[in-house]
Formats: sequence, structure tokens, C-alpha cells
Amino acid sequence: MPADDPSEPLVAETQRLVALPSGLATAIAIALVVAALYLGQAILVPFALAVLLAFVLDPLVTRLRRAWLPRSAAVALVIAATVAVLGGLSLFVGSQVAELGRDLPSYQSTIQKKLRALRQAVVDNGGSLGGASRVVDVVEREFDAARRALHTGPQPSAQAPLRVRVDPAPASPLQALAEVVAPVLTPLATTGIALVFLVFILVDRSDLRERLLRFAGADLRRATEAVDEAARRVSRYLTVQLGVNLVFGVALGLGLWLIGVPGALLWGVLGAVLRYVPYVGGGVAAVCPALMAFAVDDGWSLLLWTLALVTVLEITINSFVEPWLYGASAGVARVALLLSAAFWAALWGPIGLILATPITVCLVVMGRHLRPLRFLEHLLGATPVFDAPTRLHQRLLAGDVEEAIELAEQEVRTGSLQGFFRDTAVEVLRQASAAHARSGAEHRHRVVSGMATLLNELRVAWPPPPPAEGASRVLCIGLRSELDSLAAEMLAQTLAAAGADARQLPASALAAEQIGSLALDGVDAVVLSAFNPAPETNARFVCRRLRRRQPGLRIVLAPWNAGAELRAPQAAAELGVDHIATTLDEAALQALPARKGGDAAAPPPDVALVPAGPLRAALAPTLQRAAEVFDAPVAALALNDGHCLATAGGDMATAACRLAGQAAAGFAAGTLEPGMLDPVRLPLPAGLDGAAAVPLRQAATLHGALVIGLTPARALSAGDTRLLEALAAELAATLAAGLLRR
Repeated sequence: MPADDPSEPLVAETQRLVALPSGLATAIAIALVVAALYLGQAILVPFALAVLLAFVLDPLVTRLRRAWLPRSAAVALVIAATVAVLGGLSLFVGSQVAELGRDLPSYQSTIQKKLRALRQAVVDNGGSLGGASRVVDVVEREFDAARRALHTGPQPSAQAPLRVRVDPAPASPLQALAEVVAPVLTPLATTGIALVFLVFILVDRSDLRERLLRFAGADLRRATEAVDEAARRVSRYLTVQLGVNLVFGVALGLGLWLIGVPGALLWGVLGAVLRYVPYVGGGVAAVCPALMAFAVDDGWSLLLWTLALVTVLEITINSFVEPWLYGASAGVARVALLLSAAFWAALWGPIGLILATPITVCLVVMGRHLRPLRFLEHLLGATPVFDAPTRLHQRLLAGDVEEAIELAEQEVRTGSLQGFFRDTAVEVLRQASAAHARSGAEHRHRVVSGMATLLNELRVAWPPPPPAEGASRVLCIGLRSELDSLAAEMLAQTLAAAGADARQLPASALAAEQIGSLALDGVDAVVLSAFNPAPETNARFVCRRLRRRQPGLRIVLAPWNAGAELRAPQAAAELGVDHIATTLDEAALQALPARKGGDAAAPPPDVALVPAGPLRAALAPTLQRAAEVFDAPVAALALNDGHCLATAGGDMATAACRLAGQAAAGFAAGTLEPGMLDPVRLPLPAGLDGAAAVPLRQAATLHGALVIGLTPARALSAGDTRLLEALAAELAATLAAGLLRR
């Protein structure tokens, strides 16, 4: 037997020691990056300013390029205009400051009079601060006397110590000149370096973009999305900020001019510029006009009017204008933005305050699209860390039922009750069932009781309409657990909203001693809700008992955690049920074999294909592009005159055209909203798991609807919805322009 290698323990120990300080290595790397940012600020600050200006100026260069100007000429023209604007602004500010400096001596008597009156009112004998100062003096004298009385050592010498003053050597003329010029040359040098960087960034934009994409990684699609989103968000943020600051400057200057503060135009310009500094810019902008108002007015009214003007402007812009205009353009959490501003201000000074928001936006976008930096989005992003089901589940686990109800009501108000049940509530119960073994009794009770309270509140807030005469009667019953019964309650409310006479019964109604007395007279269908991953045994028992009592009863099994065996085509027959539904919409649809009510739009008459000719030739490419972009098996449009067009053929095309016609009728009646279609209201054709519809609208004219089928079903993101609406607008523009006529 070979002897053990004596080096193996040493290698294992070395690997263990190397693996241990991984967190320490990360901290060291972060510290090195911060140190590099601080030490390299002489170059990094101008470069960051150049990138920031490039986001604002590149759209202007692009517009000039569309006017058939060479890129170098367009960049030169934009840079010259920028330098001219900045130079003119600097000259204007300098001239205004010089003029105010000449006028200041004339305000000396007013300033002295106010300061003297203020001292007499506050500090002197009649003032409150004067009395407090005298009390402090008396206390200090008493303490000093007590200290001298307790001191037993030799008395200090009465001779006062000599004061020695060291005068520095007089500075040479060159040193004096350097001290005067240095504060001016430093910002000029930073501006010059930034302009050089800006020129090269604008000229070599495409090359720099490609290099950045290459550096981001091999996934070109993700890297392109990250760069495009960062550019779009930062550009929109800076454009909106420029507009808001200009409005603030104009309003401030005009208001100061109306109330009579000298230099109103100067203070307006400075207010617009200083407001680029977050959080403190507006307050700093108010200092100078407030001091001027204090200096020129014999009374206090001008100062109070100035402070009131700045306060009203700040409250209006911070509380109403900026939240409305910015929206989600930055995508950064408020606390993260505050911490970012403090960090970059400590690192780069006042320039860091201006650059904090754009840099943070770029970091959030990188974290959203690049997996190694995903933590940045979680730390800094404004989007919730948890999705809607996880957030609601957490509130229930914590026992915050009131907050859970508030979240649910907010989602219902922005969407629909059925959408909340389908997308959030069932998923919450699915998470609770998956965590059943790991949860304690207290947490399980919190989830069940909290969800029951939530469903009761929703039923009270959004009561279902009374069932119509002859409506289908459906029983929704939990197969075994309380979670099953809660899902059955959601299904009952969904069916009731669709016009059915639906009732929910607890799981105890299916117990062996209770199922025989279950009232089945007049019941058309029974839906069994189950979260158990293997409900076959319970389902067979219940189905046999129900079939024995009422052979023609329609039974639907809804196994929310169904495995592959329950999705097989023969699974329903083996269990003795009519259908197995794995989603809330499918269960509701199968429980209503014949529609007997509801608020869906009436089906349109038989649709006819758009006749062959120029119109079809113009519409077909855009429709085909919609199907390919969304990877949809079919895309269809229906016009108000009954004509339609679909990308697929056969029965799929006919069914898609009918669905598009129903969507067009719903948009015309105002009963349908753009987005994902509810299969309970509009049944989907065979072969489709989901569908989305948007109106074909040009200005105020509705031409029809565009529908795309989805397999498998998936929710459309905000970007997907905007793209679908853009395609619909393109189709509507073709119809409205009258370029091609039938």
C-alpha cells in the first residue's frame, strides 16, 4: 500500500487559508477602488463631467448629423455653442457681481442700523440673550472663586506671561501671484480637461460604445440593453433636471424682481445653476438674495417676502413638479440617493454632489443587467426587492395583516380583483404550501388567518354582482387543507365576478362523514382545490362519492402544485374528473362550460379577411413582425368594419381573428383595457396559453384591435407593452393615412 503523501495536509491547509479571507479580499478591493477614485480625481472628475455633458449634447449632435453634417463638424458646432453659452453666462455673472460690489457701500448705513437694533433687542440689557449671558457670567465667577478658595498650593505669580508672535517671511512676488491665481486656474484647468474629453467622447462615440460593450462581457444583448437603458435614463434625468432648474431660475428671478430685490436676474441665474447640487442647492441659492434683501430694506418685509418666495418654490418643485416629471426615470431609491450624494461629496467635493445621481443611475442599470453586479440593484434600485407575492407572503408571516390588506387593495385598484387572485394571491398560497414543513405552527396560523381576513376585506370592498337568472351554479371546495379552502374562496369570487352563482365550502365538507350530506341539487359543477403535490388518492375518493350521488356532475380538479403526471392527457380520466386545471383562469373557464353572464364584450359577427390588395400588403409585414418579435404562434388584427388579418392559417387564424374582433368590441365599448386578456372573460383559442391585446387607435379614432397569442403564457413587461403599442400605432397610422385603399 503506498504511503500517504506528506504534502497533502499542507496543501489542504493552504487551500483553507486561501479560501477563508474571501470577504476580506472583497473589502480590500473596494478600499482600493475608493482610494483610486480619491487619488485620481484630478483626471476622473473632468472625465466624469465630460461623460455627463455628452449625455446632454449627443442628441444635438445626432440631430445635426441627420441634417447631413459630418460628425466632426456637428461636434465642433455643438462644442462652440456650449462654450459660447458658458462663457456668456460667466461674463454676465461677473458683470452683475461687479455692479453689486459697487453698490454695496451705499447699503452700509442700513446694515449697521439693522445690526444695532438686532443687538439691542436680543443681546443688550433688555434682550433675552443678554440676561442669559449675565447669568452665565455670575456662575463662572462663583466657580472661579470656589476654585481659588480650594487651591492650597503656592499662588501663581502676578506677572502675566509674555506673548511671543512669529511673523512669517514676506512672500515673493511670484508666490503672491500664485496664491491669487491658483483658486482661478484650478477650475479653469478642470473645465479645459473636461472639454477635451468631451470632444473626443462625442467624436468617437461609436468606437467607445463598442469597447464598452466588449468590456461588459460576451452577452451582447444584455450589454446592449444595459448601455441603452443607462444612456436613456441618464439623458432623460438630465434633460428634465435642466428644464426644472430653468423654471426655478426664471421663477426666482421674476419673483425677486417683482418684490424689488436688486440683482434679481443674477440671483435667478445662480439659483438655476446651484440647484444642480442636490438637497442643498436650493437653500444655498436663497442665501444671497436674502442677504441683499436684508441690506437694502430699512424694515423686515423684503427679507420675509424673499424667504417666502424661495420656500414656496422649493416646496412646489420638490413635492409636486419633480416627482411628476422624474417618475421612474432615475430608478434609484431615495435613501440610496442620499447616501450616494454623501459618499461622492466626501470623495470629490461639490462636483461629487452634482455627479452623484447620474453615477448611481449607471450603477443600478449595470446591476440590473449584469449578474455579477446584481447586488447593486438590490442596494440602490427603487424597484422592490421582493416581487408582489413574496412581499405579501412576508407581511402575512410577520403578522402585518393591515399592511397586507393595503398591498392587496393597492394592486386591485391598479389592476383587477381577478388579476390579483391569479398573479399574486394563489402564488402566496403556493409559497406557503412549499414552506409548510419548514414553518412553525405560529407562522402557518398567521398566513392562514391573515389571508382569510384579507379575502373577507376584498369581498366587502369589491362585492361580486348578484348572479343572473339561470346562471351556472358552482361549488368551490378545498380538497384537504385550509390553504386549499382559501384558494377555493378566490376561485368562487372569480366565478361570481364572471356572473356565476358560485359558493365556497371548507375542506371539512368533503370529510367521509360530511360528503354524503353535501347539497348538490341544482349544482352544475364542482371545483376541487388542492395544494398537495400528490392529491390523487383524495381526488379519487371524492370523485367516486360525488359521481355516485350525481352522475352527470361536472368535476374540475385544480392542483396548484401539479406535477408532470397530473398534466398528462390521460390523468383526468384516471382520476375520474372532467378536467384538470393548473391555473385560476383555466379552472374558472372549465367550471363554466357555457357562458351564462359576465361583462365580456359580445362576440362580433363572422369576420372576413382583408381583401387581397395594397391594404393587406401594407399591413401584413408589420403584423408578421409583431408575431416574430414576441415569438407568438399567431398575431391578428380586427377592424371595426368586420375585416381581419392573421399571420397563421387554418383554424388558428379563424379563432385568433374572432378573439381580435371581441377585443375590438371591448375597446369600443370601454369594457376592456390594453394588456393581457382575461381568459375567463374572453376564452382563448385552442393552442394558446395566453394573449395580449391593444387598440388600433390613431388620435381619437379607434380602428380596431391587435392581438398576439402567447405560448407558454407569460406576463408582458413594461417595455414589451410599449413595443406592442408602437406596432399597433404603426398599423393604425397606415389605416388612417389613407395611403392604401381597398
